[in-house]
Amino acid sequence: MTMQEFDQDLVATIQNLKTEQDVIKALTLVKEQLSEMIELQKELALIEAPSFHEKQKAERYAELLKEAGLEDVTIDDHFNVIGRISGIGHTGKSVLLEGHLDTVFSFGDVKGVTVDEQGRIHCPGICDDTRALVANLSVLKALKSVVIRPYHDIIIAGTVCEEGLGGMMGMRTVLDSLEKETEILASISIDGATNDRFYANATGMVDWSVTFTGPGGHAWTAFGIPSAVHAASRAATLVADIELPKNPKTITTVSLIEGGQAIHGIAQKCTFKINARSDSQEALEELNCQMIKAFEQGAKLENERWGKTDVIKVTYEKLLNIPAGNQDDNCRIIQAAKLVTEAIGIQPTFMPGGSTNANIAIGKGIPAVCFGRGGEEYGQHTLDEWFNPEGVEACEQKSILMLLTLAGLDERIKPLAETLK
Repeated sequence: MTMQEFDQDLVATIQNLKTEQDVIKALTLVKEQLSEMIELQKELALIEAPSFHEKQKAERYAELLKEAGLEDVTIDDHFNVIGRISGIGHTGKSVLLEGHLDTVFSFGDVKGVTVDEQGRIHCPGICDDTRALVANLSVLKALKSVVIRPYHDIIIAGTVCEEGLGGMMGMRTVLDSLEKETEILASISIDGATNDRFYANATGMVDWSVTFTGPGGHAWTAFGIPSAVHAASRAATLVADIELPKNPKTITTVSLIEGGQAIHGIAQKCTFKINARSDSQEALEELNCQMIKAFEQGAKLENERWGKTDVIKVTYEKLLNIPAGNQDDNCRIIQAAKLVTEAIGIQPTFMPGGSTNANIAIGKGIPAVCFGRGGEEYGQHTLDEWFNPEGVEACEQKSILMLLTLAGLDERIKPLAETLK
């Protein structure tokens, strides 16, 4: 996209923000306070927070937000942390900035924090998404330190259960609760690596658990009784053979399978799990229909193989259901994301798809983007995870410019969030 293709009010707003002395100070301050933020990042990384077990991390994060001046800080029943910077307009409207509290690791996986000769910080969870939490804290401290007041409210949140089978539940509950008290005009998530990347479209995801059951028996003396393992295998093959569209990108895989009770026994039970994803909700729903047919056909084929009916039965349930959604490539929030990235001297990279908390906002029709955490990262979701903090303040600088573009700068620069749709 060339400069001429950007909406000129967006261009002008971001250019004007960059000339305001208090904004300049805030953009400088997030760099100056980086060493302090890195120490807090190490501290928070040591507070283990597997999905559904974020209480301790939430309590510490709430303390830090309160100390930095965030108003009305609360921890909800799920341990989401939520607070606000009140806008001078008292409009009842807001822009959300969030990062997630949970990590993919089990209790005991985090042994400590080490820093190598290159300055890289090693610790499981040091990047994903602990870095986002302190980045947003740094944004808050900078805005408060230079007494920047938005026109609309800015909501800052630490959300639970983004990872794995958490299914982005925290973002769902935060948006549901906020919608009762404010009109959320836009949402900014911080997740993923690098300073240049951002996501603004949502890859939908469904996880299925499929279980086949039957009477079982001895492999020799009961031969001829349908097998739950055989039925599951037939169904898994049918799933694998489903023709998938290349565009929009759509995938499915039978990822886990277990069953049977003895090597010489006809299986009484077999369960497999499936992960399916698509950049299109319509394609994902069609794939779900095809997979359900495959589950049922697998049981039917195994029964028919032995001249039986209803001996093998199948049940299935969704373990996870994250909506897909798309925003036009030239929509205003994507334009704004590109412009604020360029404004700090970085060429933006708009990533296709993406499974982040932005999915939930997009699924609700709320304009949303997800910016990378900044800096060099390695080994996310592994015990070898490390983070290089050099230059990471770019993440905070983008957030400051994006928030003030959307929520406005007191009475000087009008908010544009209401113009996004």
